[in-house]
Amino acid sequence: SLEGWLGALISLFILKSGLEILRDTLSSIIGLRADSELTEAIKREICTFPNVSGAYDLSLHNYGPTKIIGSVHVELPDDMPAREIHKLTRAIAAKIAEDYGVILTVGVYAACEDSEQLRAMKEKLLALAAERTEVLQIHGFYAEEAAKCAMFDMIVDFSADAAAVRDGMLAELKKSYPDWHFDVVLDSDVSD
Repeated sequence: SLEGWLGALISLFILKSGLEILRDTLSSIIGLRADSELTEAIKREICTFPNVSGAYDLSLHNYGPTKIIGSVHVELPDDMPAREIHKLTRAIAAKIAEDYGVILTVGVYAACEDSEQLRAMKEKLLALAAERTEVLQIHGFYAEEAAKCAMFDMIVDFSADAAAVRDGMLAELKKSYPDWHFDVVLDSDVSD
């Protein structure tokens, strides 16, 4: 009778181990949030490069213990030549690969604050976002005065209704800038 109990105990141990392995494997397949210490360190390092005024939308994908691939957007002056952007994005990717072992694709947001009106618009937008706890971040602001068109990305907390938050922000902006069109991208909060 002792053999039966011992067999049942071993079976439970094997079942528990199997479920843990399955959980870990499924979590990796479905996707885990990247380690916040790693993402913050990568963003900090990217922001040390000349002309980079921000690093956003960092997304990392783990393909095993030694292979992490990701993407990030950097904010650069809108008058920076393509040749310089190319050199800079290559330098960023090489430095991050060397320091963190992460293969990174670098995208670009153009930063423009050419006039007092655009600076005031961006400040108004950031102030509206600061009033809303569900808005985690505004980035990628770009505007064209001649076309009266402004665009930006907004990260909204998962617990909030992102479309309603966006619509509320747009309604407030339209009060100050009624003849402008605003193009808003609702980004996901994939890394800290």
